[in-house]
Amino acid sequence: MFKKILLAYDGSLEYRAALRQGAELAQFCGADVHLLAIITSSSAMPIAGGVNPADLVTEEQREIHAFLQDGVERLRKRGINAEGRLGFRDPVDEIAATAREIGADLIVVGHRRRLTIERWWRKSTSKNLLAVAPCSVLVTSLQPEDED
Repeated sequence: MFKKILLAYDGSLEYRAALRQGAELAQFCGADVHLLAIITSSSAMPIAGGVNPADLVTEEQREIHAFLQDGVERLRKRGINAEGRLGFRDPVDEIAATAREIGADLIVVGHRRRLTIERWWRKSTSKNLLAVAPCSVLVTSLQPEDED
């Protein structure tokens, strides 16, 4: 069935639920998991005077690396062979390219419910990923026990 699972992870509640569900599936299948966290650059955002954009990017990278390591540790505690990596491109492009590179059989992503204006303004990673993914995609959603 699935031997390599790529799990996109950003530390949010939705993606922690995806981590849990992906871990359960990996345990069931005996699959290796590659955890991918993507750094979307804050340097393109308008910044108030006196703030060094390089400091913000460095802090963002530190935070993302920390929750990536936490996710890898959670998987390993479950007995799953897990690796973590950082990506720096558009999330859809990064997830698809990484899946191809590692030969993933399955991509797992979390789903964020958005307000109508947010759906219009921001593209859906999971929806756009379906068009370019080189393998199956599992889009998870929050379960009541995840919201505690």
